[in-house]
Amino acid sequence: MTQISAILPIKTRGRHYADNIGRCDILFASLRHFAAPDLFARFVLVVPHDEVEEIKGYAKAWSDFPIEVVDESLHMGVFAEFSQRHQIRNWHRQQIIKLYAPALIDTEYFLVFDPDCFATHPFSADTLIVDGKALTHYMPRTADVPGYWEASARLLGIDDPHLERDGIWMTPAILSRTLCLNLQRRPEAVNGQEWRRVLLSHYMIDWTEYTLYWLNAEREGLQDQYHTGPAHGQRALHADQSVWLAEQMQAWDAARHFAPDSDGLFAVVQSNTHISPQQVARKLAPYFPIEIQPYERHIDWALKAAELYSAVTRRGLKLLRRLRGL
Repeated sequence: MTQISAILPIKTRGRHYADNIGRCDILFASLRHFAAPDLFARFVLVVPHDEVEEIKGYAKAWSDFPIEVVDESLHMGVFAEFSQRHQIRNWHRQQIIKLYAPALIDTEYFLVFDPDCFATHPFSADTLIVDGKALTHYMPRTADVPGYWEASARLLGIDDPHLERDGIWMTPAILSRTLCLNLQRRPEAVNGQEWRRVLLSHYMIDWTEYTLYWLNAEREGLQDQYHTGPAHGQRALHADQSVWLAEQMQAWDAARHFAPDSDGLFAVVQSNTHISPQQVARKLAPYFPIEIQPYERHIDWALKAAELYSAVTRRGLKLLRRLRGL
């Protein structure tokens, strides 16, 4: 039987992480209902060192999956080298963890999750891996932030990010272990440093994991060897409507995702909207069983203030760079 792996970085402390356990309960409830049995060879949760034991306790609710809780500090000691407040971008660090997945898995393909995703229709390995290629959600690059593609192209030494083309879309996504390993070698070749240090040192520009991954696959001419869109009549990886902004929630019609003629296997209620998991669960409960376990909400106002300070400082530094023409 063909299997794939999955990777899910989890934090429960910070600006919009306090409800991530509840979001994970929704994600795993949806996978329990819709994913084929024994689909996952390994389901890796990567967790900050000071949250490992706590997450292990919560992860008992998901033990019907092949869960492995990995201590981030055992693999990401490099993060400590970039510890000044304005250098700490949790957004970038989680992206690095996703690209690091080949060190934690054995299968060629792996699903990348965030806690705010959920499945909407049955799927198996044959659904996700089509003729040996990963089912991929393509979107125009201009539908994303063009600056992401431009920043990633600069890091990879690519002159033209080809904004007129389609590219891979956001999480959830299916990535190739081979293409991730190829990508890791490229920043080292261009910049002369280990790939994670290259990415971390460029915290002032908005590279992303998927734009890096896709641009390098294109550079090598390998994207079509490892990725494909849905065949005729097959559902896409993403639903055509997710909740990306808080104001979209009131009008959001969850029933659309589960209708027989709906087009996507996964949807998202983005965590930075601060929409509670309990509110999401009420919308989704008619379509699959959901039980949100009791969890502690870590609201650390000092940490939130520090993260806000970091973001404001980076914006100021970016503005200064633009004024200097850098």
